[in-house]
Amino acid sequence: MALSSAVHDRNWRVLIGLKGSGLKKSDETCGATAGEPGRTRKRGVSMHLRQRTSRYSTAVLFLAGINGILLLVAIVNSNFQPDFEIWLGAALIASLILHARAGFALSLAQREIDMLTSQTKKLPQEKQRTKAATAPKIELSAVDAASADDAAILEKVKSAVESERFELYLQPIVSLPQRKIRFFESFSRLRNPDGSILRPATYLDAAERANRIGAIDNLILLRAVQALRNLDAENQHYQIFCNISPATIFDEDFFSRFTDYLDANADLASRIVFEFTYPAVEMMCGTVETNLDAIAKRGYKFSVDHVRRFDLNWKKLKERNFRYMKCSSALLMAETSGDEQARMRVKSFRERLRENDIDLVVEKVEFESHMPEILTLGIDYGQGDLFGAPRPSPFYLNPGLKLAAAS
Repeated sequence: MALSSAVHDRNWRVLIGLKGSGLKKSDETCGATAGEPGRTRKRGVSMHLRQRTSRYSTAVLFLAGINGILLLVAIVNSNFQPDFEIWLGAALIASLILHARAGFALSLAQREIDMLTSQTKKLPQEKQRTKAATAPKIELSAVDAASADDAAILEKVKSAVESERFELYLQPIVSLPQRKIRFFESFSRLRNPDGSILRPATYLDAAERANRIGAIDNLILLRAVQALRNLDAENQHYQIFCNISPATIFDEDFFSRFTDYLDANADLASRIVFEFTYPAVEMMCGTVETNLDAIAKRGYKFSVDHVRRFDLNWKKLKERNFRYMKCSSALLMAETSGDEQARMRVKSFRERLRENDIDLVVEKVEFESHMPEILTLGIDYGQGDLFGAPRPSPFYLNPGLKLAAAS
């Protein structure tokens, strides 16, 4: 038993030596980092604390194992009739094991605390980065070459923009056959001083002719980003389609500011879809195609609407990151109501879209009587007054009303 007591005393001395060595090493490390920034010093102290705790716990378990072996030898030598010292040794080993397990638990807890602290620190930085993001400058200067009618309309547009009489309208795009809201398409609505709404077709055409459509597209994008930022955690899956004109990304000076804004909101890349009309896509070349590729490389997806034919180069559209295609319900209904050959064209069209990972959205759905035939085609999504008319964004994004059109 003297041998056993001597072993225990030696082990305790070894443990004390380990603890002292660990503290000294930690102190030296802290001293070496005293001249560094506070964040680096805290990270170094935390890392050494975990390493020291892990080494210490391993040493305790190792010593507990040795003591356990010696204790078994002592029990055998006493003909399996342990006296008080042996029971005391067994209690010591149990306490050592519990002590080591506590050390491992503390090390794991420290690692999880560091991880949570790191994630928490990122939140204010992200908010600050978003607030600091500078949106592209919105300008609606006078156009000398515009006709008298266009000039009058553009003056109204300029007044509405400068007076912030601009509203973001949204129309839901629902999954079929569930009719659950998955996306929204955004529209601009400008108001006169008396509160009446300017007809979009009128001012959009005038802005297009006067090469001022970029300001309208920019307003829609800014408001769409604001709407997505204001969504609560339960609605972070929604995406918004933003209509955009090739003229918007043709101007190099504007495009530079535009991409800076996209970079500042890179976390929303998967939730914003830029939509072009198919005639505009067909006419894209040179600078527009290059800039379109630059947007796609940032993770933003595209949609094409106003499609009037099924025999398009879908592979090329996929390579340019087009992931959605829209065609009117009237076009689909006209094809499916034709002969067998026409129905086969629609079926082949759907197969090619699936092969190229392009989802089909049937738009302008207004009558319930059309739904049975639309559903037989296996359409992915639907859009139209039947599922919800364009309304001010709070109507759909307000927590109490966001699913009103999906029921």
